[in-house]
Amino acid sequence: MKTHRMYLKNLADTASVYELDAMQSSHITKVLRMKEGQEIELFNGSGLSYKARILSSTNKYTRVETLSDSMLVETSSERIIAVVPFIKKENLFFMTQKLTEMGVTDLMYYRPDKLDQSLLKKDLFKLNKKLEDVVIGGCKQSGINFLPSIKCFKDLETCLNDIPIQTSNNFVCFFDLDASKRLAEADFSDANEYIFITGAESGFSDRERFNMEEKNIAVRSLGKNILRAETAPIAGITLFQSHIGNI
Repeated sequence: MKTHRMYLKNLADTASVYELDAMQSSHITKVLRMKEGQEIELFNGSGLSYKARILSSTNKYTRVETLSDSMLVETSSERIIAVVPFIKKENLFFMTQKLTEMGVTDLMYYRPDKLDQSLLKKDLFKLNKKLEDVVIGGCKQSGINFLPSIKCFKDLETCLNDIPIQTSNNFVCFFDLDASKRLAEADFSDANEYIFITGAESGFSDRERFNMEEKNIAVRSLGKNILRAETAPIAGITLFQSHIGNI
């Protein structure tokens, strides 16, 4: 039977009693309908987790007691960085959750030049808190104990300047429908940091292409099918994880 997981940022490496916040408490009582004495798993998003037992629970707060010794997962030496555009909110959250479940370690969002018309007047940086909640949900679902980092940028150029692209231990590419090459084993042979970039629904602008070509970023194909902006990164992470050997 699946053990339900709850996020607790202040989880320490000594056994103790903790209180969960109102949102998770409501989920435990109203959705999961869990009772006193039932067990859950706590994780702090930084590699630490515990088995715990519910001591008491209401819609507003839940008290839990840790049962086991702490389990600490070491950070992987591999990093997978997804550089993705802001898109419509519902699609953005779906994409974010799936990328988290698939093991992305860093999420970097940029405002694309070809931004959807419905988003032109939106302050997209206000989505940061909701994106954090989505990432936590993805970790709960997948059993991942490390929350991906989240960064937001005003455009792709600014985002690229924040990435150490030309290093000996990374592979960087952007996915493009017109690319002649697909991902190959040789792309991953000497790397432990993998960075992929996808475009908006209408593709990359000339300026964005110039920014990437100027930095000698490789271009790769995801196949002949035209993918939606939220689907392309999910296909990309699947290919990356397959080549690395994680799936």
